[in-house]
Amino acid sequence: MTTRRSFLGLLSAPLAASIAFPRFGGPLLHGTRAMMPSDIGTLDDEAYWRALRTQFTIPADQAFFNTATLGSSPRVVQDAVIASIQHIGRDIADWDYKPDHENFFTGYYPEMPTRDKLATTVNCTGRDIALTQNATFGMNFLANGLDLKPGDEVVVTNQAHPGGRKGFDLRAKRDGIVVREVIVPEPPESPEQLIQLFLDATTPRTRVWAIPHISSSRAIRYPVFQLCALARERGIWSAVDGAQSLGHVAIDVQSMGCDAFYASPHKWMLAPVGTGLLYIRPERQKEVWATLASSAWDEQTDPMYRLMQYGTGNLSLLIGLGVAVEFHNQIGSARIQQRDFALADRLRSGLASVPGATIVSPTHPELTCATTVYGLQGKTGGQIQDYLWERGRVRVRSMGDTIGVRHACHIYNSPAEVDKALALLTELAAA
Repeated sequence: MTTRRSFLGLLSAPLAASIAFPRFGGPLLHGTRAMMPSDIGTLDDEAYWRALRTQFTIPADQAFFNTATLGSSPRVVQDAVIASIQHIGRDIADWDYKPDHENFFTGYYPEMPTRDKLATTVNCTGRDIALTQNATFGMNFLANGLDLKPGDEVVVTNQAHPGGRKGFDLRAKRDGIVVREVIVPEPPESPEQLIQLFLDATTPRTRVWAIPHISSSRAIRYPVFQLCALARERGIWSAVDGAQSLGHVAIDVQSMGCDAFYASPHKWMLAPVGTGLLYIRPERQKEVWATLASSAWDEQTDPMYRLMQYGTGNLSLLIGLGVAVEFHNQIGSARIQQRDFALADRLRSGLASVPGATIVSPTHPELTCATTVYGLQGKTGGQIQDYLWERGRVRVRSMGDTIGVRHACHIYNSPAEVDKALALLTELAAA
């Protein structure tokens, strides 16, 4: 029988909210009605993005370019989470534990409606996804779940985010596996150079390639399709860290050919903080042991459910995740990628005219993305970050005094905000 919650998962977000929480009307944040992208209609390009910008509660005089750390959830997502929290707190006595009625927490149920919905963003089935808290959870579930023996090797990059590799470092210290680190040039010259680094580090003992889809610290977009194909030819697990790519670039895990893909929807997918996914290719799912054991730890009819049954969780975050996925899908992954990349190309082109500006991230078109890491001669990363914010309410993130800043462009940004940042950088360069 369809549960109330699974039924709600099939509805559009505004309708689901009105049915799920009839005694609570969602707040009208900043005096603007919360809408889904489909409510905006078909507008010419810039008019569409201006209308979409009203669905975010970032103040109009602020330009937020730090989505690579954390995204800003749209109004409908915020409203859905708030309404759910209030509903649970108010109506908790209605919970009767009957199988055809809604539940009030997560962690003990397959959550198929949310898994099915999230699967639409990466082109797989919901049964191929485990819901986690973030990409670090997914990486650790994989690293700790694989039968790796002393001497088995895992190839990682020196620029990997800790959430994309430290589970393997733990296995090295605890179990004697070998973590082989490739040193990535800054910036790399071509996709072929990155591919060769992985091949050069591979030996007959190699069992896993841990591949960043987009690296966090240098914004390098890796040639994951080629790397995953080469790994499969060699019987090597291809584990792709998608923390910086989900919601940013169009993802198709089947075409990519990866064995595993883990991500954090609270970044570019603009979902609530504390939501994540782990995808494992169906034919390899039973090779991964559960790390956290509850009653379904050895449930083989739904192998991914084993990896997401880890105690009481926050149902309100999952409801918000479902709304965020629908918000994303109504715009479309390809359209979002095109918009984000166009803004970043505008930034990179403009930096060429800023005296003393140096782009640290790649400029090769196959390696670029919506994030750019750059510096200014004679200025620390902290100085650049603080100047942009204090002078113009433009938020970027310092990547260290000797590197510069990371500047991530997303759908709530505009060409005018990019130009404003470039003007401020020109001022700072002359100071």
